[in-house]
Amino acid sequence: MKKLFSSLLCLLLLSLTVLPFAFAATADTPSAVKSVDDFKDLKDLPQDLKTKFDELIRGGVFSGVTDDTFGLESKMDRAQFAKVAAIIFSLPMDKTLTTPSFTDVSMDHWSFSYVEALKKAGLTNGYDSTGTTYNPSGEVSRQELATFLIRGLGLDDAAKKANPVTDSTVDDWAKGYVALALEKNILTKQDDGTFGGKASATRKMLVLASYESKKLFEGKGSSTPTPAPTTTPEPKKENPATPATNPDTSSSTTSKVSAKGKKAIVTSDIRSGQTTLADDEKPLISRLQSLGFEVSRLASSKIAPEAFEGYDLIVIGSSTNSKYVKKKLKDLPIPIIYNKLISFGDADFSSVSEKTNIDKQLKITITNSDHPLAAGLKGDVQIYYEPDTIGYSKPSADAIIIATAAGDSSKPVIAAYEKGSKNILGEPVAARTVTFGSNSSSMKENATNELWKLFDAQALWAIQNP
Repeated sequence: MKKLFSSLLCLLLLSLTVLPFAFAATADTPSAVKSVDDFKDLKDLPQDLKTKFDELIRGGVFSGVTDDTFGLESKMDRAQFAKVAAIIFSLPMDKTLTTPSFTDVSMDHWSFSYVEALKKAGLTNGYDSTGTTYNPSGEVSRQELATFLIRGLGLDDAAKKANPVTDSTVDDWAKGYVALALEKNILTKQDDGTFGGKASATRKMLVLASYESKKLFEGKGSSTPTPAPTTTPEPKKENPATPATNPDTSSSTTSKVSAKGKKAIVTSDIRSGQTTLADDEKPLISRLQSLGFEVSRLASSKIAPEAFEGYDLIVIGSSTNSKYVKKKLKDLPIPIIYNKLISFGDADFSSVSEKTNIDKQLKITITNSDHPLAAGLKGDVQIYYEPDTIGYSKPSADAIIIATAAGDSSKPVIAAYEKGSKNILGEPVAARTVTFGSNSSSMKENATNELWKLFDAQALWAIQNP
């Protein structure tokens, strides 16, 4: 009996091997931007709930079960989880796939691209013990959702140490996760005072849990960086799939570097008329998390040397307002990846900073294939599925040039400085510094696996001691 219970528990935990940030959606894609006022079953909600629903509906995170009905009490399934997880975390969508990873999610299934995005990112190994099915129509219980969200916020260890809830409706394996979800107000108890762990999650409950989790993820309302989700549920199979996000650098020293336990911070702007950080950097955040980094975010206006104390890597996101960066960080002894080329120039790492974009590019040329930053790639490499913009810099002679614009060796798109090398003013560089010419917002659905490998290699090289 004990062996049977153990097997069933393992199977249940195995079913949680999908990316946890499960914000509800439907199979339908709305033809126009909707708001809370478009759904008849939302009009009588209290105003505070309407505000939460409206933010997620307008943001495209949720849509209705019909054109005018949201479906507050409708259940949520794993296919819908996949769709919204891919949207929220800006996972790259591979448009070239021709073979399904799971037997029950064929190419003509509406969720195919989203499920494959989770699979490619190494965030799901499927539903069954063999990894052949995904179970797209399977429902998710309240205690499973608590586990998804807590793990997605990088609080798995904290949940294991938390005082478990004394609630007979919650299975023993989930009691720590439920306790932490309640403590952080991500989820609430039912009217009868119990959590109702085995009850199916409804769309209303998912919206509210999603809203609270999204606030934690984005650090909304906080004057200091709030940790974003840092880990994903560990696959429970004997042979879990290796995340596709690991760089293929077997011939380089970066393959020996681990980001586990390292802290990265990503800067973003809060655009005019908005109250939350820009979405542009979400693909980079997801990528860093998949490598093992604990990731926090910081608004452009909060940039100051003291804000980065204790971090192992800084990423200046492409949405960052450069007026807040200037030369503030050039003397910090912390590795930096500049995804904002203007800021790379402002900090005296490049002799040009503005008007450095090259439009309608598909490929770049690797010029230093033996360096770990090249991720094992050689020659002309396709980085976009569709033509897009790439930026270049003009670093000093001390810089390491890894890649240039295709057909133009005078325009480096990936360049790096070793600690102690000289910038364009002849000043010593305080820490490893890299410029990455692909705008992060362009990488959401348009980046090839090769481009992601290059980004991974930069992050791992930057944190390696010279």
